[in-house]
Amino acid sequence: MSSPNATIEIKIGDLFDEPGHLVIGANDVFDTELGEVIKPSSVQGQFLTGVYHGDQKRLDAEIDIALEPFKADKKREANKKKGKFWRYPIGTTLVLGPDRQFFLNAYGFMGNDLKVKATADDIWYSLSCLWEKVRLKGHGLEVTIPIIGSDLARTNLPRMTLTKLIVISFIAASKKDFVTKKLTVVIHPKDLDSVDLYALEDFLDSMCF
Repeated sequence: MSSPNATIEIKIGDLFDEPGHLVIGANDVFDTELGEVIKPSSVQGQFLTGVYHGDQKRLDAEIDIALEPFKADKKREANKKKGKFWRYPIGTTLVLGPDRQFFLNAYGFMGNDLKVKATADDIWYSLSCLWEKVRLKGHGLEVTIPIIGSDLARTNLPRMTLTKLIVISFIAASKKDFVTKKLTVVIHPKDLDSVDLYALEDFLDSMCF
């Protein structure tokens, strides 16, 4: 992008192999319990087992501290039987980590049946909130994001559409004010058959000017 000066990269890889700040998609109660609540194979599950070495108490403690500024907006969910019970607005974005930062972005509603749901509007709004937080806390350093909204979020949007949504929202935010010098969108190798990299390259060429 020429205005502002920023780079967008789409690549195949593992989110947790990337340098710089990472975006971790979350639900509106910021659940962390592995098993029926959070699938170990999900990005959230890998975040707990990889970055926090399975120390759920430590992660929950840091999440609770980061949630303090949002306490006035929380609502108790009386009918949820497992996991956490306090709901926060879609778009709530937490920042964990003193140096390398992890942006936990609530883009999905955790149902009482322990299934996460998110609409296209939810994802767009949560991304807008995310970029604002990255602008304030990311110090302009590169940020990597997975294709949030796929798989367990049940958006019914294909990965190509979700990838474009992420890119468009970042461009819109960057045109408003500088967000970061580089955004990398990581596509997991298992999802390679679901995306057309040549089409995405053409899309980027048409969007970035």
